[in-house]
Order: sequence, then C-alpha cells, then structure tokens
Amino acid sequence: MKRQIPMDASSDPQIALTDAERFPLLDDLSFLNTLKQDALAPKFNFKSGDRLNAIQLSKVKAYKKNYYSTKLFWNEGQTPIWLTDYVQWCFDTVPFYQNKGNQFDSFPTMHRDDIRKQAPLFVSNEANLEELLVYYTSGSTGAKLDVLFDAVSQANWLPQIESVLEDFAISITESSNTTAIALICAQEKTLTYASLSTYLGGAGILKINLNPSEWSHPDNAKKYLEKYKPQILTGDPLAFMALLALLPELRPKAMISSAMKLTTGTKNKLEHYFKCPVIDVYSLTECRNIAYATEIGHKVIRPDLFLEIFDEHHDVPLPNGKRGELVVTGGSNPFLPLIRYRTGDFCSLKIVDGIPYLIDLEARNPVIFFTKSHLKINNIDISNRLSHLPLAGFKMHQRQDKVIEFTGYSNDISPKEIIQLLNVVFKNDIEIQATIQKISQNNTVEKTQYSSELLDDN
Repeated sequence: MKRQIPMDASSDPQIALTDAERFPLLDDLSFLNTLKQDALAPKFNFKSGDRLNAIQLSKVKAYKKNYYSTKLFWNEGQTPIWLTDYVQWCFDTVPFYQNKGNQFDSFPTMHRDDIRKQAPLFVSNEANLEELLVYYTSGSTGAKLDVLFDAVSQANWLPQIESVLEDFAISITESSNTTAIALICAQEKTLTYASLSTYLGGAGILKINLNPSEWSHPDNAKKYLEKYKPQILTGDPLAFMALLALLPELRPKAMISSAMKLTTGTKNKLEHYFKCPVIDVYSLTECRNIAYATEIGHKVIRPDLFLEIFDEHHDVPLPNGKRGELVVTGGSNPFLPLIRYRTGDFCSLKIVDGIPYLIDLEARNPVIFFTKSHLKINNIDISNRLSHLPLAGFKMHQRQDKVIEFTGYSNDISPKEIIQLLNVVFKNDIEIQATIQKISQNNTVEKTQYSSELLDDN
C-alpha cells in the first residue's frame, strides 16, 4: 500500500507548535525570550526550533562520532565501506530506487527534476512520517524544489560545520546564554527568527535580515549583533559585504560563506576587517555541507557521502583527474536518500593523503564564451581572473552579437576595472558593457552567474 506523504497545499510555512514543543529537551527558554523580546530585536516573522527529543539527540551525537571522530573516506578505485549496505537499504525501502536493478556499478544517475516531480517516492518506508519537515526553496537557480527531511538530518549540519571549524582549531562554545550562530541575510524579504540549539546546549541561533525595513531603527541591526556577539556568522558574500558596510564591532570566531562564489578579493577584505577566517563552504540543499575551499581545491568533509565524476551527457563515470559533473551518493536523510544524484556542478576529483578534493569546482553548467574572432574562453579562466577583485557576486552574459554584458556587486571597484580585466582575458577582442551595483542591506540578486546566447559547436 502506497503511503501518503502529507504536504501543505500552500508553500507558506505553517506555525502550529509552542516553544516548549519546538525544544522538548530544554527546560529554560529564557535566553530565547531575551533574543526575541530585546528592544533592539528585528521584527521576527517566523518561529523555528530543532524539535530534538532524547532519542533524536542521541542520533545526532552518534552521527558525529561515527563519521567525524575518525574520518574514513575511500581510496582511488575503491568505494566507502558503508556503500554496499546503504545502497541495499535504498533498494529495499525507497520506492524510487526499486525495479531499477540492484547493482550500484550499473545504477543510472538521477537529476533535480526527479526529486522535484516525485519527492514522495524518495521517502524510505522506514521513515517516520510524524517527523516530516519540509524546506521550501526559492528556486533562484532553477525550478523550486521542496526538500523533505527530519529533525535528525536537519540537526546534522552542526557536526558538519564543527568538522570544518576543527580544521581551523575553532570550536563553538556550548552554553544556554550565548549566541552560537547567526545566519546573515541582506534581501528584500526572507524568513527571520530567533531559535536555540539543543545539540549546542541551548545556545542561540539567529537568522536575521539586514534590510532596514525589518528593524525599528536603521542602527538596530548593528547594535543587536554587537550586543549578542554570535560566535559564527553564516551567509553569502553579498550579505557579508552588506554587513561590513555597517562597520559593526564584531569579532566572530569564523565566517562561513556559501550559496555564491566567494572571490579572493572579497575574502581578504572580510578577513581584514573581522579578524577571523572566512571559509567558503560548498553545500547543496539536498544534502547540506560537502566541502570547503582550500589552496588545493575544495576539501571534502563528509565521509557519509560518496562522490563520483560523470560525463555531462552520458551515464559514464570518469576516472579521477577528469573533469565532469559531480555526482553524490549517501547522506543521513531518510526522506531523501541519494544514489548517484547529479548536482549540476562541475569539477575533477583528486585524493590527497586519503582525503578527496574537488578541483576547480564551478557551480552549474560550464559556459564557453567567444572573442570576436571566435576564440573560446572558458568561464573557469574568467572566474580565476575575477577572484582577485572584491566582488560579492556578478552576472555575465554573452549576446548573440558576442557583446559581453557584465553586472557586478561591489562597493569598491569600478566598471573600468572590470572592462580592463576582461579585455586581458578576451585578448582585447571583445566589446564589454559593464555596470557595478552598490551592495545594500536589501539586495535582490539572482545567483546564476554565467550565461550565453552562443552555442559551443566545438
């Protein structure tokens, strides 16, 4: 009998729980009330909680112990020790994977559209539907995708982040009267809330939007953050540069950037001001954190994920060192177990001292640009050149007539600098129209970077 997955008719968040139900293991919610009721606080528009009970909390701690106490990945030409059992469990309990064969080596890849159109079929028969949570994406890089998960797989992002921070000798203080993490946004509109982390001993978790309309006074965003001193800031480069423009007196232990490419210029500017590491993390909504940027490439942090590189157009795995599409198997989410999921991102894979690295990782399909004389320019080469500038983000498009249209987001550079740099890349054989938009506290920016009306006809 097919199980019915309860989905709301509306994608708007549904609020029905009390704070006590959101935090069943936390008896003292006074710090939560302080965060929400402070005179400097923003106009929070949502309520959030981790909902972890004792059994679920033990599973999160076990996840950390099993995978992160001693990280065991795989060697070249091998697969992880857990893969066989995991794939068999998927074949036995997940409807989408049934009747597709039972050998991983010959298993076909799947795509984002498979999840978007058939989300209920990815739910394991062993998943507890009473624990179902739904994350609604905005669809800023494609069609909207509703991702199902539970309290445990949601909370597992914290051990993943701790694993990254450990490489920088940084730990999060667990206390019921400190703010552990603040997610910084600089958007026209987004959900905002004050919450707590049961896993971190009741420490505060904030999601705030710097948009002045969200605050009673324009200075309150700066003052609120200065008052509660979050240990870790997360966000995208645009949000971090919008925060920098406020010149807050903040000294976080680290800043974790994701969702958009972090250029070296922006990273250096942020690190100079905030006096802490700014870590560029690669993550997917479908399975959370995967790797973070290093000088070698993106260092993989997830022993519970098996990563392969596939040909872009055919179901053919490529050997280490060959560039192709990143494909993911694994995860800890019983509502979305992944087998050979095409990420839409491109790189090559390299094993260094037993640790996988993603080399020259570029989000989404590679785009080829052309000079007037039809010389091919790879967007990776463009990214490498632009990385030295303090750009928080950009969009670059080539029209049918080969004219380059460039829009960048920065408070520090001019269109002339962009044109000069791109002329070097394009051998002074291109027409460029460049604009620079100032970063504000209420940006409306698409995350897609490269596009072209020209086809690579080889």
